[in-house]
Amino acid sequence: MVLTLLVMSCLIEPIIVLANKSTKKITRHMNRSIKGSEPDTEIRILACVHSMRNVMGTISVLHLSNGTNDSPLSVFAIHLIELSKRSTTTMLIVHDDKNHDEGRYNNQSKNETANIIRAFENLEKTNNAVAVQTMSVISPYATMHVDICSLAEDKSVNLIILPFHKEVKGDGRMGNGNSNFANVNMNVLTNAPCSVAMIVDRGIGSKMFDSQEKFPGNFARQIAMLFIGGPDDREALAYAWRMASHPDVCLTVARFVAGEQAMDLSHDVSVNRERRIDDEHIEDFKDKLMSNIGINYTEMVVHNGEEIIAAIRSLGEDFFDLYIIGRRQGEISPVTEGLSDWGSCPELGAIGDTLVSSNFALHSSVLVVQHYVSTDANHEMADGSSTCSLRVGTKHDVQRYGF
Repeated sequence: MVLTLLVMSCLIEPIIVLANKSTKKITRHMNRSIKGSEPDTEIRILACVHSMRNVMGTISVLHLSNGTNDSPLSVFAIHLIELSKRSTTTMLIVHDDKNHDEGRYNNQSKNETANIIRAFENLEKTNNAVAVQTMSVISPYATMHVDICSLAEDKSVNLIILPFHKEVKGDGRMGNGNSNFANVNMNVLTNAPCSVAMIVDRGIGSKMFDSQEKFPGNFARQIAMLFIGGPDDREALAYAWRMASHPDVCLTVARFVAGEQAMDLSHDVSVNRERRIDDEHIEDFKDKLMSNIGINYTEMVVHNGEEIIAAIRSLGEDFFDLYIIGRRQGEISPVTEGLSDWGSCPELGAIGDTLVSSNFALHSSVLVVQHYVSTDANHEMADGSSTCSLRVGTKHDVQRYGF
């Protein structure tokens, strides 16, 4: 009997692990990005906040994400709380109507959590196509990313939204940052099971849509999507394209093309493949451009980082409420040459870091998008296919905005 118990004890754990792995392979969802999602399906977003300072910017991005009856939003709002020294166990608290104040943490955190819950509940009340579930994650900063990624996997989300770790001053410049928040963000970017977006809120959260008078040609939000190329930029384009369906949004897509003087990488097979996929997505965007009012497209030839900044500036200084860009970390492009040499925030990528540090976009928020990096062969095949799943709804009775 003792030998039998010993053998069973040794075998039961690996058997359970294998069974769980097999189940995960069967149930693993394909829609781990905005671009990879089927048209007219639910988009699931995990929105993380550390405090009330992050809430309004995050809610504004969710509002811009344009939940509709055909493509609703399912939002999992997570309040991230550091585990106190007196506690020893990581906790996940799911808040509902009967459980707003439960949890073994201090009164200050309770009050802040209650305010965060009310803010996200108001988002749900104002849009019938948005469903919100609020939670609190109480864990050490060193392992907080594990809880975030586990929740994203469990909830089968398409996108994780993170707040930037630095605070924004009243003049739009960056203040001091929290290194713990920065480490959490970097760990999530490295281990995320889906796409990730990081919001640098420099005022977009303070501008309410309902305060804008509605008449043709009056767009409450001006958004610019800066496209260079690669998976991250294509995911950013897909997200911007979804936002363009919102009746209050005017979207400008600017594609930066490397000039003849730029470094020639045409001999690289992978670079040529990425260029072909980029061209297919842009052509699909241009084909549908004429049927969607409030969207503009422009191409600019640039040769280096200095020229790309000049090109961005030429689009309009302090004109856009939000810039959407791909992170493009680790990707080599001649048009961004020199921009990363003095960057201080690698989680934003070269262009994002430049925008956040610039003087001409002090009152423009920035959304940096990283596409899900798949290790699954089937998902990679779907992502690299020529069929583009980007989709935009048609706006009615809205005049095209001319630049």
